[in-house]
This record gives sequence, C-alpha cells and structure tokens, in this order.
Amino acid sequence: MLFAKLKLNPYLNIQILGSDLVPTSDYQDYDYIIMTPILILGHGQLGLMLAAEAAKFGIEVDRLDLSSAERLVGTSCRRDKFDEQLIFSHYGKITAELEHLPDTDLIHRIKQSPNWINAQAFTQLIDRSDQKTLLDKLTLPTAPWCSVDTVATLESFNANHPELVVKTTRGGYDGRGQWRVNKNILETIPADQFGKLIAESKINFIRELSIVGARNEQGQCSFHPLAENTHKDGILRYSAVREDIDPELQIEGETLLSSLMTHLNYTGVMAVECFQTDDGLMINEVAPRVHNSGHWSQLGTVHNQFALHMRALLNLPLPKSIEFRPTLMLNLIGCDFNPDWLSVNHVQIHWYGKSLRDGRKMGHINIDAGSERALHDVKKQLAPLLDTEHKQLLKDAVENFQPCT
Repeated sequence: MLFAKLKLNPYLNIQILGSDLVPTSDYQDYDYIIMTPILILGHGQLGLMLAAEAAKFGIEVDRLDLSSAERLVGTSCRRDKFDEQLIFSHYGKITAELEHLPDTDLIHRIKQSPNWINAQAFTQLIDRSDQKTLLDKLTLPTAPWCSVDTVATLESFNANHPELVVKTTRGGYDGRGQWRVNKNILETIPADQFGKLIAESKINFIRELSIVGARNEQGQCSFHPLAENTHKDGILRYSAVREDIDPELQIEGETLLSSLMTHLNYTGVMAVECFQTDDGLMINEVAPRVHNSGHWSQLGTVHNQFALHMRALLNLPLPKSIEFRPTLMLNLIGCDFNPDWLSVNHVQIHWYGKSLRDGRKMGHINIDAGSERALHDVKKQLAPLLDTEHKQLLKDAVENFQPCT
C-alpha cells in the first residue's frame, strides 16, 4: 500500500486540499497516511465529485458500480472487472456515496472489513425507524413518530396528529416513498407497505435548513454554515447560504450534528436536514455522506464538503473555522445541458453526464450571491438560457435571497 508519513513541526503551516494555511500545532505528534487508496461504493455524481476532489491531492480514488460490480477508475468512465480481493488488499479506506446499499454477498463482506468506515452509522441511521429511535435516545429534537405495522396503528396515531407524513423505513428520497396522510387520504398507501413504514406528525416550520459537518479520527469537527433549502414535489430545487446567519441557530445546528457524529464515532462528512420552528431546530433526516444541500460549498468556500470528507477519512487536520461567501445552488432536474451556460459570469456549472430522465438530477449551478450586482447579472444572463421551470426557480431564488434574521 502506497503511503506517506508527515511529522509536522509545531511552528510550520501546511496547505492541503485547497485549504487556507492551517495551523498544525495541535497535530505535531500524529502521523498521517495521506495517500492510501480509497474505494467509494456507488458511481453516481457524489462519488464522481469525491473522486475529482481527491485527485487534486493525488489521492487514488476509484468507484464501484454496485449493480454490475465493475470498478470505475478515478473520474473516468472506464470500467473493469477486477478481482474482488483487491477491495480488501488494495484500498485502505472504503466509503460510500449512498446509504442504501444492496443486500449482496460482496456488500456483506465489505461491511466485515476493517477498512469499511462508519459501520456503526450504517447500522443505526439507514432504517428510518432505527434513526428516529437513536435521535430519541440522544434526546435530539425530532417530530413525534411511530412505526406503522397496520392500518389501525396509523389511524390511532392519526387521531392525535391530524396531519402526517408517512415514509418507507428504507429507501425513498426526492419525494418517493412518502405520503401525506389525513383521514381523507389514508387509502392511498399501498397495503404491502405496512410493516415497512413510519409515520411522523407534520411539522409547521418556518423554513427548512441543513448543516454539513466533518469529523476526523481524532474527534476534531468542522462545520459549514446553515443552508436554507427549498423543495418542490419532495425534491431539493435550490439552496441558499446567506452572510447574516443567526449565530445561535448555527451553534444549535453544530451541536445537533456533533452529538450524532461523536456518539457514532463517525469519520467523514455527515449532513442533518432540519426544520426551523419557533422552538429552534428539529431534525428531519440524517445522511451519513456528502449531501446535495452542501454542493454550494464548491463555490462558496475553499473547504468544500468533498474535500472535507477526504481529509477526515485520511485523518488530516480539518479547518478550525470555515470562511464562506453568500452562495446559491440551483439543481438542474430533468433538463438538457446547454453549453451557453458556460458563458455566464458569476456561476459554476456542474454536469453529471447522466442520461436524461424526468425528475432526475442532471447537474447543478452554483451562483455567487455576494453582491446585488452579481445576482442581477446572473438573472439577466442565465434566465434566458433556462427552460421555463428552471427560469422560474432562478427568479424565486434570487428574489428570495435576503439576509437571515
């Protein structure tokens, strides 16, 4: 296994993974394995962006297609069938871009490997019933909920909570596997889903927020600012990170996330989606991975979420604080690529190279929102290049971009 050790002088600074100069006095006694190969389970856009970020630091990162068991080397589309034993002998760290892994012999063997990180998190967070049980155990605020085995159970819970959100315990995201329930639409839930559901009381929230943070093996944590998220049909459409973030709310978000990461002895990036209510933050869902609502960080900070994940995996120092600039992130859903987007000022285009499908995340656009002039220019230049739906979303995102209070 290729590796390098750095003994760090307490009077020196080092620059890593696109970061600012990071003081290293807290790390002078540690050796860092900084070039161990990493395997990512999954070959979607999150794995692609992780591999691209790792390449900036010369880290060998490959991706595993979980349906075909083929390896994709680095950021390429080149696939190869390889000896599965290489997974355990070559890769010093195995991580995942998605939490819902297939139930196969290979995945079972990977989960038994000492190189598979965050086994505890992938045991306690993947099933929504287990996740909610953990949140209750840690006394972290979340919506009232119950497991739903029968229609009678749901009706009983519904009697005390007039509006419900019913979710499958596994899978289901971007609006799939969820139902809005009251006494009038109970029959819309398929009968074969009972026993694999939870019901949550619908929360009247002020807005939806998320926080992304990272933790390394030494227990050091680093956090991004809260992002405000706007969904349509259960799919994240755009995220906004503002300059005037309520410091008390930020501390609350960091406390919730750090409590989870510490309890799970977690290594890497984790995201928590929250509702902001009159009583503070309430956890909606937890994702043990890099997250769509953190994509803004590719433009808005030098410490983006993909770099933080790699640094945490390799037990490299994390930034003690993260400076950022106001940023908007617009998801591109079910649309074609337009090369003219690349001519627009103040934006950063990310395209995933997927085949077109309705409702599919095809890419995203990060927008510099640091000034009214930049936002005005983007709206003027980008809007004519978007389809009707995305043009309206861009208009809403720009017009709603007001400082947090």
